Amino acid sequence: MVRTDSKTSTNGTKMLPEREIGQEEAWVLASQKGDQLAFNRLVLKWEHRVFNLVLRMLNDPEEAAETTQEIFLAVYKSIRRFRRQSSFSTWIYRIAVNHSISRLRRRPPVHYSIDDEPFVQTHAKFSVSGGQETDVLRLERSSRIRESLSRLSSEQRAVIELKVYQEETFESIADILGLPASTVKSRFYSGLGILKGRLRHLLED
Repeated sequence: MVRTDSKTSTNGTKMLPEREIGQEEAWVLASQKGDQLAFNRLVLKWEHRVFNLVLRMLNDPEEAAETTQEIFLAVYKSIRRFRRQSSFSTWIYRIAVNHSISRLRRRPPVHYSIDDEPFVQTHAKFSVSGGQETDVLRLERSSRIRESLSRLSSEQRAVIELKVYQEETFESIADILGLPASTVKSRFYSGLGILKGRLRHLLED
């Protein structure tokens, strides 16, 4: 009997079920040898997750679709250089986040009016309970959550996306972003605190 239970690696990185790991690794290896069908299977498996990640990062469906295409083109061009020193999920999330942040940095700066709804400044310190992650996740379908995410820095947005929506551990996010876990945690809790301030009236409904 083939076990399909998910596991966690010794460094805290979330691992896929054994059967899925084997299948994905086979597709990666075949793609590296030029197998187009195998690469298409990787695209079919990851395109929905990547698009949703990019959509919440950019808050623009058309730009998210265009960026997702750019991401998979980058994956296709560089997959032969993927040495499997990290998981494929870590690698593709790293590419997706980097493309999204690059897009955000090319945008003109946004200046919010003091008449906008009040929100907590990024330099403030927060004490956010774990239960509020569930509250934020509960509001995923609301357009307000995407609008509120757009008030965060691109770096905070990336950490919130990977932790709350992709359900990655702090350790795996640190690996994806190439940062110390302490920095990842700081960005997560400061970003979540800002979201709490922006969405306070929704959370109390």
